[in-house]
Amino acid sequence: MVPAYAPPPRRGEAHEQTSARTVAEQEFAHEPNWDAAGEWGTMGTMALPEVLVHDLQSAGYYPQLTQGILADSLFDEPVLAHFVHIDTHVDIESIHRHVTAFVLTETRLLLAHVDDDPNVAPGSKPRAVTSSEDIELERLGTVMVGRTFADPAAFKPGDKPVEVSLTLSWGASRRLEAFPETCGDPDCVGDHGYGGSIFAEDVMLRVSAEAEGQSAVDRIAEFAGKLRSAVFQARLRSRR
Repeated sequence: MVPAYAPPPRRGEAHEQTSARTVAEQEFAHEPNWDAAGEWGTMGTMALPEVLVHDLQSAGYYPQLTQGILADSLFDEPVLAHFVHIDTHVDIESIHRHVTAFVLTETRLLLAHVDDDPNVAPGSKPRAVTSSEDIELERLGTVMVGRTFADPAAFKPGDKPVEVSLTLSWGASRRLEAFPETCGDPDCVGDHGYGGSIFAEDVMLRVSAEAEGQSAVDRIAEFAGKLRSAVFQARLRSRR
């Protein structure tokens, strides 16, 4: 799920995972009364593709609010591909939900995120925290796609993966993994300091057939392929 993030970060977990929602703008809002009608879902002056509107509505978490964020951020650029990820955490005291829409245009990757506001007073109406960020395609330094296949010995061309992970990095955050160094002597109790690795990882999304269904895995695989192609073309253009 999105730590999307693998699984998504719970409140208070590592900063590198919450930074997947790097905020270009942030606001507290109630869901507005926008309407989706006709072949396209219309948000103000910007029309969203019907399939994107459908996926947001199927996610079932403030779909019109998310549509409004996307409409405000696209600036009439056509949508080439998208993926919508919904996640829910249940703990003893509450249910925590959030949705992230990944939208690809000819020049940008747009991330729109809607989350429950954790600071709502008991008994008051729910509020949602929204954030959006757009990343120029040539800024995406890492587009790593991982695939898991069932029964690899019987693999045939065209077989679909049962799990897909997508890791994106554009320099907004880095993850540090530290560990104590050793000298190789299992009986040594000396302090040998620490070693570690730094990873650039702004978004980590993992979708599995077991958890979200095969159709969701197929959608993220298709989106990842289109994103990689668009980033490749953007890099070629920037070198000319």
